[in-house]
Amino acid sequence: MDKELKILIVSGKHPFGDSQDFSYEWNHFYLGLKDHFECVDFFDFLQPDKNYNRDKIQALILEQIKKVLYDIIIIIPYTDQLDKAFIGALKKYAKTLCIFHDDNWRQDFVKELAPHVDIFTTTDPNGVEKYKRMGFEHAVFLPFGINEKLFNLAENSNKDIDVSFVGAWHPHREWLIKKLNKNGIKVEVFGYRWPNGHVSTNQMIDIFRRSKISLNLSNSISFDARYLLSSPRALINTVRSKKDREQLKGRLFEIPACGAMQISYYVEGLERVFKIGKEIAIYASLEDLLGKVSFYLRHDDLREQMIDAAYKRVMEDHCYWKEFVKIFEQLKWC
Repeated sequence: MDKELKILIVSGKHPFGDSQDFSYEWNHFYLGLKDHFECVDFFDFLQPDKNYNRDKIQALILEQIKKVLYDIIIIIPYTDQLDKAFIGALKKYAKTLCIFHDDNWRQDFVKELAPHVDIFTTTDPNGVEKYKRMGFEHAVFLPFGINEKLFNLAENSNKDIDVSFVGAWHPHREWLIKKLNKNGIKVEVFGYRWPNGHVSTNQMIDIFRRSKISLNLSNSISFDARYLLSSPRALINTVRSKKDREQLKGRLFEIPACGAMQISYYVEGLERVFKIGKEIAIYASLEDLLGKVSFYLRHDDLREQMIDAAYKRVMEDHCYWKEFVKIFEQLKWC
């Protein structure tokens, strides 16, 4: 591997421009790569403290590129922060890699930007073949992963939380958690629009470290009749939601990296990144979720075995810097 590569990451430094915390892109990509290459810089295209329009942002990006002469530019767009023509023009200065987090249900967005970069990523394990059928030959599989220097075990973590969930409020998630609580399983819940509110990255890591079990709950639509009849909001959300499928997400890797056992919904390709039943438990229904949470809370030895196995898997196979090295070597960029 050529560690002398100069890399520029173009994305948002803070989630939704909120300077109180750092974004996934900053925590995992920038902090995860900067110690493994000669030069890794980050350009924040949101810049909440400055009243810049898109033209000004693009001019500043180009100014920095010409000054440093990067080998690789990694672009992680949210929506239309950068003009596609501008993105295409960057290929004159460096190799360009565009990372798409939610391409399973944002394929129109991918199709719009993909033609303008050298390589783009998919988190879908079957995505490379799917994009080939659409006429795109330059997709590479990049599963979610972790920055292991940030997401890791604590030396003396007190497991004082039986079950936790960290994620934004969603009516289906609320329904599941209420059912768990009603059946005697207390779930500590944190995130946007929940009573405990949003937590910072460091607070989230602490919650995972303190949890015996942490849940990964779907926020896609559900056709469980009991859920649909539970409230008008549940039915309306299901009818209106554009998110009709799930995908691999970063939380799948963050939870085991911090030493909690994970119980998750199934998503296509999950078996390619974890051994189901040995490194991660999955639930198929409300009753299955209730049963598995109760079972693993009672069986400390089995829970600990799964925690150890998942932790080793993440550290061996899902550290972001290792994944980028694989891609760069595959493309002969290093």
